[in-house]
Amino acid sequence: MSVTAFILWLLAMAMPVAAHAGSARMELDIAPGVTAEADYWPGEADMPAVLILHGFLQTSEFPTVRRLAESLAEEGFSVLTPSLTLGLNRRRQSLACEAIHTHSMQQDVAELAAWTDWLAERAGKPPVLIGHSSGGVQLVAMLESNPGLGIDRALLVSLSSFGEGWSPEQIGLVERRARADLGRHSNGMNAYVLAYCSRYVTNPGSLLSYLEWDRARLGQALVRGLAPVALIYGDRDGLLDKAWLDTLQAGGVTIRPVSGANHFFDLANEFDLSDEVAQLIAGSGHD
Repeated sequence: MSVTAFILWLLAMAMPVAAHAGSARMELDIAPGVTAEADYWPGEADMPAVLILHGFLQTSEFPTVRRLAESLAEEGFSVLTPSLTLGLNRRRQSLACEAIHTHSMQQDVAELAAWTDWLAERAGKPPVLIGHSSGGVQLVAMLESNPGLGIDRALLVSLSSFGEGWSPEQIGLVERRARADLGRHSNGMNAYVLAYCSRYVTNPGSLLSYLEWDRARLGQALVRGLAPVALIYGDRDGLLDKAWLDTLQAGGVTIRPVSGANHFFDLANEFDLSDEVAQLIAGSGHD
């Protein structure tokens, strides 16, 4: 290989890798041997910057996230869609429930805060944060643990806590067992239940880091007003409790229902979601 060809090869390796049309693959070193990746669409200078986070164990390729990102990018927004590493170097695939899970909420939150800082610096403005499903919980947890973090607002789509799908009695039993396991062998790996996983293998401390963000704690954080927040949900989403949403709305949280949409805003409702998000970012959401 000639010197010129070698230099050109080095330059190519140093450039962001194209992931989707108009986007580039960005990287952050999170821990020794662990690099996080995100897709980034640079937008127009006078348009807001937006970070969109996927749901539990998913990636930035999750259809709800991908469709919304591409729609906003087409409108001129700068858009960043990170995939949380969950402790895995350059993770690009969803993680199975049955896998060995060593990640915790605290690690996810630290990683998310690093990406938020990255986007704020890159765009030169406080970003809008959007989380789908349990990704919204992680955004709220990040805002609580980083009160000085500058953001424009947070939009939580189909917000779902980590105990959804299980009765309070079932979750209480799991929590008591995890606390007992924590006292016996804190690093031991055990099978529990979490979110949509009926078999989730992790250590007790990591499990409890997610379970402590139940609906009660989440509601308290939202009502405290950590940042301007709006919840967007489909009225056909079977995971959401309308009475809980009414309580949040009474506490001053903005609630935006979308008629006919499910948890994933698929099919005809994907455009309803992008329109709702754009209106809320512009401050012209309907009542």
